[in-house]
Amino acid sequence: ARGLQDSSLEGTREVFTAYFNWLHREGLIEKNPTANLGAIKRAKKQKQIYSDVENEKMDRCCMSIRDRAIVYLLRSTGCRISEVTGLDRDNVDLGNRSALVHGKGNKERVVYFDDLTEMVLKEYFSERTDSNPALFIGRFGERLQPGGVRVMLNRLAEQAGVEHSHLHKFRRTWATNAARHGMPIQEVASIMGHEKLDTTMRYITLDNKDREYSYRRFVG
Repeated sequence: ARGLQDSSLEGTREVFTAYFNWLHREGLIEKNPTANLGAIKRAKKQKQIYSDVENEKMDRCCMSIRDRAIVYLLRSTGCRISEVTGLDRDNVDLGNRSALVHGKGNKERVVYFDDLTEMVLKEYFSERTDSNPALFIGRFGERLQPGGVRVMLNRLAEQAGVEHSHLHKFRRTWATNAARHGMPIQEVASIMGHEKLDTTMRYITLDNKDREYSYRRFVG
């Protein structure tokens, strides 16, 4: 009646089911009112990734070398935004084109970036005259927070005319491109910081052309 999507309703159902299951296991209730409450089927929608044209449009609209470095790092590493904003300058190894990030659960992992990102980061570093250890800082010299990056990206996407732009889309684009280039799913999961392959598979968007190419290549 409120017009909620099935995905929102299913999320709510999962919360109540987990809660009442716990109450029942602990003996706090005799009957579980959610025992027969089945999952709500959701229509699967093809999630979009950034195209080469959209990437080029955003590149042309970057107003500062800092913004360009953020976009390039997100694009080439597949990192979460919190991982990027949590980076210190000492975490970045330009010689090896890699960075040590702290993911969920404070778990460390190494991610890698391409030579174009390396070039942009070098230019960004050359402009920094402050002593703040944070990799990315705001205009008042403080560590840049995820909210600040969201504001920057929204402005950038609007100027570039790119619709449906959000930070997680960089992560999905990276995972899809890695899979399209033949990277084993286990390695994709490791770089993204996923423990379960099912989680990684939700990030990979393959269309009919991808499936046909794989069939022709491996089957005939």
